[in-house]
Amino acid sequence: MKHSRMKALTKSPAMLIPLVCLALSASARQAPESSGSAQVVDRLETMLVEHMKAGDSMSFEARFKRLRPLVEDIMAVDRMGRFLFGRDWPAFEPEQRDRFTDAFLDLSAATYANQFDRFNGERFDPIELQQQGEDRAVVRRQLTTGSGSKIAFDYLLTHAESGWRIVTIITDGVSDLAMKRSQYSRILENDGFDAVIDHIREATDSQRGD
Repeated sequence: MKHSRMKALTKSPAMLIPLVCLALSASARQAPESSGSAQVVDRLETMLVEHMKAGDSMSFEARFKRLRPLVEDIMAVDRMGRFLFGRDWPAFEPEQRDRFTDAFLDLSAATYANQFDRFNGERFDPIELQQQGEDRAVVRRQLTTGSGSKIAFDYLLTHAESGWRIVTIITDGVSDLAMKRSQYSRILENDGFDAVIDHIREATDSQRGD
């Protein structure tokens, strides 16, 4: 895993979305770790560890090809789009939403493929599962690196007819989705929708070449 990238991420200013704050509130009740929301997180973390253990025997493209269908299956991209673009999201044409979905899933898979590529004894440990009602949960995990550093991962999930899906991941209190919201909104306002897609595609390519 690219530890320098993770450290840089955790030093960024926290820009938490209101739903995250709500889900982490003290009123949340405990739910069994074996619940469906935790299983979704397990699927992602298990694959990431497998890729790290494979090391140089697995190329970036091989990791990407395994991750791409997984992130499509476990991520609530529609919810992400509504958060990222706010009131502009309902105005997008279906074709625009599809283009965003494809681009954003590619970026997510590429980011995981790039950052989790070496194993130095890393492990994910369950910390807590908080559930509010039937459609919202937070799965809290801790990544321990090979050097002994500990990084908190809070997965916010929502439940729909298709099952539990990840809305965002808070890393040591920092929401990457919240930071992307600021970037994408600025690009959309200044340069239009196509420029947002170009930006996402460029970010994906940078992961491949990093």
